[in-house]
Amino acid sequence: MNVLYQRFFDRLPVRRVEHDDAIHLLNDAEVRYIARTHRLALTMAALLAVFGVLAYFLPTYAFPKLFLKTPITIAALDLRFELPWVELLWGVVLMVVELYCLVLVNIWAVHEMAVATGVITGATKKSQAGDLLGVALEEKSTQLLAYGIDPLLGLNRWALFLFNALMKLKGFIGNKILQYLVRRLSARLAVREVLDFIGIPLYMLINAYAAHVVLREAKVVIMGQQLVALLGKRLPPQVATTAAEHDLLYDTLRLIAVSKRDFHHNHFVLAKTLIESYSMEVEGLEELPEDYADRLRAAPEGLRRLCGLCLILGFVLDGLVTWRERRRLAELRAKGILQVEVEQVSEWARDFVSGRGIESLLAAHLDSQGVPAPAPA
Repeated sequence: MNVLYQRFFDRLPVRRVEHDDAIHLLNDAEVRYIARTHRLALTMAALLAVFGVLAYFLPTYAFPKLFLKTPITIAALDLRFELPWVELLWGVVLMVVELYCLVLVNIWAVHEMAVATGVITGATKKSQAGDLLGVALEEKSTQLLAYGIDPLLGLNRWALFLFNALMKLKGFIGNKILQYLVRRLSARLAVREVLDFIGIPLYMLINAYAAHVVLREAKVVIMGQQLVALLGKRLPPQVATTAAEHDLLYDTLRLIAVSKRDFHHNHFVLAKTLIESYSMEVEGLEELPEDYADRLRAAPEGLRRLCGLCLILGFVLDGLVTWRERRRLAELRAKGILQVEVEQVSEWARDFVSGRGIESLLAAHLDSQGVPAPAPA
């Protein structure tokens, strides 16, 4: 299936869009183009939900004789029922087709967003295809593990699996709840047709929201990679030269991981940039040492600033600061690990996602160390 997705991506044309060289920032033309692409993709995703429901139920009403049922008898349980195997098979086929079309919509929209920001050109499309397809297909990258960093370290894996399974089933569960409420409100007089189609708005919402999540993530990944590339060019080389300084920087990456509890591509890019820029040795999987805060307070000012910048970027680079993460930020501030207000970090995250950039953050932590800011475009 991935081969088909790759071919579809390769066949998409690279249209000419007015953009600038600051890929981690968005100008007015880029914002308008991305917003238009976003709206169109959400509309197509919602319409696919309508198509799926209508294509499933209308034929069963119009041609009931085609949807054969097989009588099933379980003598041991004194149970008899009819298995609508044709209808079930038809539903599976439609589900596969709908999911395939949804993925194509996501790939198209991610491609258009990358073109709008200048990440994809005729020359760079082939090299960028892998990362962008990964975003469109919602593939979680576990590349952080190669650097000895596990965001899920210490979590109960079974509880995590059950939570993710429940999230995958939320559409089905929500539709069953709607059907139950309709039955109750109509005193069980609701006809089958009403119950069958009552879930259409919910499925439209789920499809549209799923597409929104993918497109938002695509924008975050596109701008985040370029932001980290800019950071790599402005890193002060003298602040982390000893093994102890490397360990503190490495533990900062671990703190980011266990605070966000997610394998995010931008966090991998940040870790890769820091480890390669300071020639740090890759360490094994370890939990965050309890003396991290004390070591950070005792570190030279330049290293403290860099660790503080990396921590803030860790919360910003996935484009979302949840309430749980806000509490985590407050804890870090109370321990003296961070010196900025929680609301300021949330504002930087909003600026990053909107394309306004976070130059004020970089300037406050880097420029004072003698690293010049880039010249205005």
